[in-house]
Amino acid sequence: MSRYSDEFRGWDDGYGPILESVPIHPAAFATVTPWTSAAEHRALMERYSHTSLLAPLARDRTEGRITIDKSGAPVVDYTLNADDERRVIKSVVEGAKVFEAAGAKEIWSTHGKRISYQPGKQGDYERWTNEIRSAGYKPATSLLASFHQMGSCRMGTSPANSAVDPNNESHEVKSLYVTDGSNFPDASGVNPMLSIFGIANRAGKKLAEKLG
Repeated sequence: MSRYSDEFRGWDDGYGPILESVPIHPAAFATVTPWTSAAEHRALMERYSHTSLLAPLARDRTEGRITIDKSGAPVVDYTLNADDERRVIKSVVEGAKVFEAAGAKEIWSTHGKRISYQPGKQGDYERWTNEIRSAGYKPATSLLASFHQMGSCRMGTSPANSAVDPNNESHEVKSLYVTDGSNFPDASGVNPMLSIFGIANRAGKKLAEKLG
């Protein structure tokens, strides 16, 4: 991770994306590479050394839910609401321009179906953006990856709208403490590493005082 741009952060009162360059290890590349056939997937994988990945880091308002099925396994339910999907689409369309400026020969999205274009080819960018908007970002049709999950175990004073109290202790299970990004009340829209350090440091000190 070497570069980022916050040019679009001002969208919708601070809910715009950050554009980040991110590591693209072989396994990650295989995951985001569209699949039409084994032969095409292999051909794309052979271009690994000449491929880069740009991640539009969206600050979402969408809320998900985790439930437990009959076998005891967790079930994740998360589908972008229309407003967040609109911002993701717009950030992908704008992010492609970064690759164009870097001299990319072909640009594609993380949809299961290959949606790509060749910079410099007349009308190709416009055609591609229309396809991206038409496809959208729906479950099972495109890959969405989370940088850091936030707000799944919110901190607050009331069990009605939070999972842990202001000292990071579970409302429901005494002596159970949670000290990570899930304590956030909402998605911050930025890399939360320093904030997580702060949460853990504060919780550790309070717990040490309690244990005496």
